[in-house]
Amino acid sequence: MQGHDNMNILLNVGMCLSPFGLLIKDARTFIPRIDLPLCTVIITVLFAPFFFHPDTVRLSTMLFTCAYCVYFMMLARLVKISGLGSGLFLKLIRVIIYTFAVVLVIQQLCVLMNLPVPLKAINYHNPWKLNSLTAEPSHTTVILSTLLFFYTRTLRHRNPAATLLTSIRLHPWLWISYLWTLFTTDNASAYIMGPLCLLPYITRKNIPYILILVVALLITAFLVPLKRPTNVERVLNTITAVTSLNDQEIIKADTSASARLVPTLRGARALAGSDMQIITGHGVDADQRDLEARPCDVNERGFAGIFSIWYNYGIICSLAFWIAIGFVTIIKRDWMSYVTFAMTVQLSADYNMQLGWMIMAFAMVFKYSIYGKRNFLSSSF
Repeated sequence: MQGHDNMNILLNVGMCLSPFGLLIKDARTFIPRIDLPLCTVIITVLFAPFFFHPDTVRLSTMLFTCAYCVYFMMLARLVKISGLGSGLFLKLIRVIIYTFAVVLVIQQLCVLMNLPVPLKAINYHNPWKLNSLTAEPSHTTVILSTLLFFYTRTLRHRNPAATLLTSIRLHPWLWISYLWTLFTTDNASAYIMGPLCLLPYITRKNIPYILILVVALLITAFLVPLKRPTNVERVLNTITAVTSLNDQEIIKADTSASARLVPTLRGARALAGSDMQIITGHGVDADQRDLEARPCDVNERGFAGIFSIWYNYGIICSLAFWIAIGFVTIIKRDWMSYVTFAMTVQLSADYNMQLGWMIMAFAMVFKYSIYGKRNFLSSSF
């Protein structure tokens, strides 16, 4: 349900109503490992611009960031008292993926039959460039890939002996829905995010075979002169360009991917000095004004990538935000949790968008309710 500037209206309503969760008696608790870093983010976002850059103050942007923090703190309390089990968690994921697939198929049929397209995206005239339930196809890819990643992680946690074939045989329509939604929306991110759901099936026994397969595929992709699909070509070109760390090479390889990668490089360079503003920040949305225009941005606004919140509000705000992400994503001696952390940090670059917060939410549910690591939502250190 999208409003102005593709804002999720239901999410906005939920954020506004989230403090009412404190009306639930068991939710009235202090959770230092979540509350302290997120309250630090709120304080720095609200006060740093007023003290150091009053000319940049824009309350709507600042309060929106704070609303996300409050919403997440309330969600943590509900997760703690929910008693959610793995069975219900898996069922909810299946329902969401089926819903995305059904909506996408309806949209595709409407385009093919010249009928009005529900929940249409910008490029809705192309049946293979539709958005389903999000603002754009790439968002659909990120959300579904994250969902199935936590789905397969949960399956493996419940039964470490379970194989990929077991999961496919158990719910074949889930995998059909997932693959159809990912690969009929014509976006290169599907080839990067799609395989995430396979990571839980990597074990010490099969990792040598997987490495051999990956190396063989890369050699074939880069060296064998075969005609490749356009999106695969874009991914390969981007991988090659990223190794150069050259902005223009990355943009030349794929303008869409560069919109996610190049800003982080520019943000790192902008923070490389010893300026006092590294601590105090440069002001609300300062990266949009100060830095070179983000690739693919029609409004020609700058962006500092994963360093955006640091550039705008200072290092204290940024570290507090990343600590909060670490608390809900990282599980000791679980390498996939570090993949989740890195992916969340990357997507939380747009900290006023829902993607990064969504992954944090699923990671928190998985860590607390499924994996059983509950100390990070305790009321004491």
